[in-house]
Amino acid sequence: MRPRIIPTGLLSVLLLLSSLVSQAQTPAVRARVAQAVDMRNLITLRGNVHPLARPEFDQGAAPDDLPTERMLLVLQRGSDQESSLRQLLDQQQVQGSSQFHQWLTPEQFGQQFGPADSDLQAVTNWLSSQGFQVTKLAAGRTAIEFSGSAGLVRQVLGTEIHKFRVNGADHWANVSDPQIPAALAPVVVGIASLNNFPRKPL
Repeated sequence: MRPRIIPTGLLSVLLLLSSLVSQAQTPAVRARVAQAVDMRNLITLRGNVHPLARPEFDQGAAPDDLPTERMLLVLQRGSDQESSLRQLLDQQQVQGSSQFHQWLTPEQFGQQFGPADSDLQAVTNWLSSQGFQVTKLAAGRTAIEFSGSAGLVRQVLGTEIHKFRVNGADHWANVSDPQIPAALAPVVVGIASLNNFPRKPL
């Protein structure tokens, strides 16, 4: 049997239609960073201090040039995305549903449930403008990895890195909750890895 040859013009139309269908199936993610990023208007990210970073273990402030590598700016979903995600998770478990066991790749998850491109740009632009190196965006758009120094953490994030001696071992950790511009609050929930205490295994 000879293969069917699709005329070039018709092929272009088919590709355009399939692209439009694909776009229609993935609704545009609403941008949530609606204000200019202003370092004079800051908010505190609560709950971002390690429980062992306590005064009785404190050995003093870190030098400004201490490298702070692989910090994670943790991103959050919008309320509409959270609702859609819960619905999807429910439908993925229902036999007969068109979504039954239709798992998403990390990239697909990020496109549907991560921040909008413009929001990510606003966050990464802010980090870079303050002197941090943005090194990686998680595939699922759940976190942005960045690096800098203890001095930058103090100047930009408003918290000092101190040395803590716990059970004979030395660790570095922030002594207070970090701060970020209020304009970024709709997409940023916290900053992980401001310390090098070992993580407990699951």
